[in-house]
Amino acid sequence: MEWPSIEVLNKRFGAAGRVAFREGPGGWPLAVLAGPTGACEVSLYGGQVLSYRAIGFQDALWLSPLARFEEGVAIRGGIPVCWPWFGKPSAGFPEGTPAHGYARVAPWHVEACEYDARETRLTLGLSDAEATGPAFPYAYRLTLEIELGDCLRLDLQTRNLDREPFTYGEAFHTYLRVADARHVRVVGIGGKTLRFDDATTFDEVFPQEDVVAILRDPVAGRDLALSADDAAAAVVWHPSLEEAPADVPLEGPRRFVCIEPANPHHTGGEITLKPGQAHTLTLRVQPLAIKEEED
Repeated sequence: MEWPSIEVLNKRFGAAGRVAFREGPGGWPLAVLAGPTGACEVSLYGGQVLSYRAIGFQDALWLSPLARFEEGVAIRGGIPVCWPWFGKPSAGFPEGTPAHGYARVAPWHVEACEYDARETRLTLGLSDAEATGPAFPYAYRLTLEIELGDCLRLDLQTRNLDREPFTYGEAFHTYLRVADARHVRVVGIGGKTLRFDDATTFDEVFPQEDVVAILRDPVAGRDLALSADDAAAAVVWHPSLEEAPADVPLEGPRRFVCIEPANPHHTGGEITLKPGQAHTLTLRVQPLAIKEEED
């Protein structure tokens, strides 16, 4: 994978005190965004936000200490971009077709960096020239805008540049950091309060338009508020200690809960675009102090 040098990236897109590029894990470029309310880090490999620290709070995102920073391997943690499908490849796809699509294991390029008194924005791009395969043989353009302001906001736009319509799925596979998953609860999804434990894997797709949820973490003393636009479902995943992936430490599942706004095939939520059409999936994450305890 090739990107411009760190020197070139800083010269073209850097801004003192607001946007800087440095070499990150795996030797891949890492964009560091700062603003009046916090900071975040974004890997150009996968277009993946790896951390988000609002002032006065610990990191809102969890990154596995065993994450593998290797070409062709997804980074475990942060906010992976799942596209053009969510989940395992469909039956009949060629061997080696990646789970959750191409975007999270592809080299994204920087299109723009902007900032003002309140916000810092990084725009990344990906096209079929950079990530494609026989499972999705269409011309497309992805634009991922990462905005750091009062909250962390991600906008993923898919545009069909092909001569034929195509159908795709997508998700922001968000790993939210918690102090202890056994003591957190999710409110606002599925019409009930969701809880987690060490022994049971929680993996459920909730059909729900425009996701709005609160991850309440009394041990950490904070809420994580999530909202999404143009999502057909919320996917909630938390592995048991025994069923955690190999790149998650033994007690790693106690440190995160995944809440993922998605347009997945599970609910018929995939998007079909005619030539020239575009669709945008939006995610917002914001840490808040817990004002009072609730059951």
